[in-house]
Amino acid sequence: MSITTTEAQKIAKTIDPIFDQHLEKYNFDKYPAADYCQYKTSYSRFSKPNTDIHDSLILKWGHINKKNFPQHQKQLIKQVEKLWPEFLSFEKRNASADTFQWWRKKLPKTSYITVAYITHLVHHGEPLPIIDQHNFRAMNHLLDSIRSGYTIKKRPSTWDDIAELKSFMVGVLQCLPKRDFGELDRFLMMYGKSIKPRKLRKTRKP
Repeated sequence: MSITTTEAQKIAKTIDPIFDQHLEKYNFDKYPAADYCQYKTSYSRFSKPNTDIHDSLILKWGHINKKNFPQHQKQLIKQVEKLWPEFLSFEKRNASADTFQWWRKKLPKTSYITVAYITHLVHHGEPLPIIDQHNFRAMNHLLDSIRSGYTIKKRPSTWDDIAELKSFMVGVLQCLPKRDFGELDRFLMMYGKSIKPRKLRKTRKP
């Protein structure tokens, strides 16, 4: 269900007073803006070869300046690098939904967020959100606050989830004329983190 103008206005009124408060928490040291802009360019121009694959995925996973990270992620980088030339020959690569489905079929089922990120870099000009559990949680939380009987999906897993988040963001932005898509994306990420349920630490019995 698409967000209505009335719903967008209510949400904009809710988040406008706290927008900068959450936006300031975004860590540009962990996610450098200049590097991110470079990756959007190399992916969307279908660079051959794409020498940014390794560093772009490292940035997404928050591993910049880390000497080591999980083996399965190293393997995923190799898979993407190997598949990139094949993707360049994909006739429907100019459509974001088709790009998403192509990578979804090629990469492991557990790599949804990575597939969504690759699709975002290729099609960032649409614009397309950088979906993750945090901005998805933020969207659901805000919609649940104004929709009676709204059903919350815990984690994103399909193309429809990306399309829904995009529609939500575009609708809300129409009521926040001083903000842009990237700012709202970062706000939702940080807001989503702030409302994430915290696990209670188990204490040892004396």
